[in-house]
Amino acid sequence: MAREKELPPEPAEEAPPKPKGKLKKIILFVLLPILLLGGGAFVYLAFFDDSSPAKVEHHAKALMPLEPFLVNLADKDARRYLKVKIDLEVDNEKAAKELEKFMPRIRDQLIFLLSSKSYPDIATPEGKHQLKKDILARLHAIPAGKKISAAYFTEFVAQ
Repeated sequence: MAREKELPPEPAEEAPPKPKGKLKKIILFVLLPILLLGGGAFVYLAFFDDSSPAKVEHHAKALMPLEPFLVNLADKDARRYLKVKIDLEVDNEKAAKELEKFMPRIRDQLIFLLSSKSYPDIATPEGKHQLKKDILARLHAIPAGKKISAAYFTEFVAQ
């Protein structure tokens, strides 16, 4: 028996090399522009577009300034006064015109509310926030009062 020389094993057929550059090109030319356009659109809509829902709603609101109030506070031990000017934020100009019809009732409700407070009730920031909540609660009870969304103090002097 002749010894057969051991031949090195034949190399297995190699798979054709994968084109690595093709995947990079797809990402670079297809996905990257899509991501950049989407990001740019988001930034534009969030910061520059005036028709975004939050900005449209803000523009629709109207401020309704009230004449200043000067009332005696309910302190028993001293005579104290409160002078306050309030602007009401309403849904729109139409709501402001509708609320004009109820101005005597609005002023009446606010005078009774303000004069029921004592100096310690309104002297702190927390007291002022509570007073705003009380104002809104009183005004929401009148006809068309639900159209009032906020009350802002533009002057506030207690002494």
